[in-house]
Amino acid sequence: MRGARAEAEDLARRLAALEEGAVRARAAGRALAALDPDRAAQVVAALLASPQTALSRAASAAVGRALLEPECALGYEQLAAIYAAASARGLEEVAGLLLAPPARRAFEEPFDRPDPRLAHLTLGHKKSLARLHADPDLLARLAAEGEPVVVRELLRNPRLTEAFAVRLAARRPCRPQTLRCLFEDRRWRTRPAVLLALVRNPYLESELALKALPALPSAELPSIASDGSLHPLVRAMAGRLRSVRNGAPRGEAAR
Repeated sequence: MRGARAEAEDLARRLAALEEGAVRARAAGRALAALDPDRAAQVVAALLASPQTALSRAASAAVGRALLEPECALGYEQLAAIYAAASARGLEEVAGLLLAPPARRAFEEPFDRPDPRLAHLTLGHKKSLARLHADPDLLARLAAEGEPVVVRELLRNPRLTEAFAVRLAARRPCRPQTLRCLFEDRRWRTRPAVLLALVRNPYLESELALKALPALPSAELPSIASDGSLHPLVRAMAGRLRSVRNGAPRGEAAR
């Protein structure tokens, strides 16, 4: 049987040939589902430990989404078996991808007065403005409200800049559903600066942060691992990823 590293490299190449998004995530899910759980755990470990390139980060992101989305061919029993295999082999970075802890910070609805410029607008009107308007002040006000259905429209606005998306991703406090909108948006989740701001936001669901970590450059991992505002599992996962990328032995996955 080929080594897990070779299988991981082949998987990364095959995934890179596909369109980013649901197509790539489903292909990653099918590939892992075709392996026995122990081998799947080894292949994912090898992928996470591989030299960091745009190719490997894209593949890691697709695997993370495949483990997150139920329609990506990996059922609960398979995920549980992969988790068990990863735990048995000490592949903590793989096991961490399969955990779903709550956000580090719980969001509480504000009790202050609504924005006077928006108070008279219907939800439908807000959605229309978010999708089409060019006024940066108005867009910032809509983003500050954090209504997820409005934010989804805002993210479709062609005038939205990366700097604005980063500010939205870093906003604290923020509704977890609003941050999930950014995480799920194909246009923005591939931007390293946006993804980093999301992972570093303690209001992001920790399950999403864990699955996003492998797509981040190695240089960002030490600061995440030492950030006391983040969930302990997110910090531990960042430290583990840094360790395996620096050459920590990985048994079969390292061959």
